[in-house]
Amino acid sequence: MTRPTARRIAAFTLGVLMMPGPGFATTVAASAQLAPSSVNLVAWPRMSARDFGCYMEKTFGHRDKRFNCAMKRYSNQGDPCKNTRAYYEGPTFPDSLAARVHPLATHVELSWEHGELQQVSVTLRGTFAEPIARRAFGLPDAQAASLPVNVMSTDIQQPGKGLTDVSLTGFDHMGAGDVDCGG
Repeated sequence: MTRPTARRIAAFTLGVLMMPGPGFATTVAASAQLAPSSVNLVAWPRMSARDFGCYMEKTFGHRDKRFNCAMKRYSNQGDPCKNTRAYYEGPTFPDSLAARVHPLATHVELSWEHGELQQVSVTLRGTFAEPIARRAFGLPDAQAASLPVNVMSTDIQQPGKGLTDVSLTGFDHMGAGDVDCGG
C-alpha cells in the first residue's frame, strides 16, 4: 500500500468537493480557503447615502455625481407611496470596483431606502460554504444576538452557476406594499 502524499490527499479532497450535493448542480467547496474581504462590509448597512458616497470616494477613488464628499447636507425627501424615485435613491457601486471589495467579487448590489443603505449584497465567483464566506467577510454566526446594531441579518446563498452571494441587511424593506398609501 502506498502512503498518501500531499498531492494525492489534495486530489482526493478536490474530487470529494467537486461532487454535487443533493439537488444541486453546483458544488460547495466546504474546506476551501477564501481570502478575507478588503473592506469592512459590516460597517455599510444603515450608512446614509451621503456618507456612503463620501466613503466610496475616499476608499475606492470613485466619485458619484451626486452622493460624494462635496455634498454638505442631505435629507431624503422620498416617500414609498408618492415619491418612490427619491425614496430609493443612493449611489450605485460600479462592477469595475467589485474586486476591490473582495478579489472574487463580480458585483456589489446596494439597496437604498429613505436615504439609508437597507441591504448590501456581494456576488463572488465560486461556491463557498457558509462558514467559509462568513469568516472571509468577518460576519458572526447567523444568530441575531451576535450581530452589530447596524446589521439586522446576514445571509449566504449559492444561487447556482458557480456563484456565492453574501448579503447584509440593515433593516426590513418598507415599500408601498408595506404601508397604507391610501389608494
